[in-house]
Amino acid sequence: MEVFYRYRVHGVQARAFEHAYGPTGPWAKLFGRSPNFIGTRLFRHRGDSATYLTVDLWESKRDWDAFRAENSEAYARLDRQLHLLYLEELLLGYYEGSEEHRAPPDTRA
Repeated sequence: MEVFYRYRVHGVQARAFEHAYGPTGPWAKLFGRSPNFIGTRLFRHRGDSATYLTVDLWESKRDWDAFRAENSEAYARLDRQLHLLYLEELLLGYYEGSEEHRAPPDTRA
């Protein structure tokens, strides 16, 4: 299961945002507390360098929901700390697909 978010980022914050929301940043480290977290992918739009897409890969929606419930304080704290890195955040949704169509997470920063 994948969780998709779209972000609008001010150019001055781009590097910090890429670190924080990338595959080795604090979000991925927090999610890594769960054995059911697979990885995070970060994409920047080719035509609009202020637009990013994050994809957090989980074993299932149930695992994501359990993680959020068990780590709600740490999640909220990190969200407050990193909120100034972006102008807009939009949850695009939760997507499921068969394993054969899933691309492996790209762990290169």
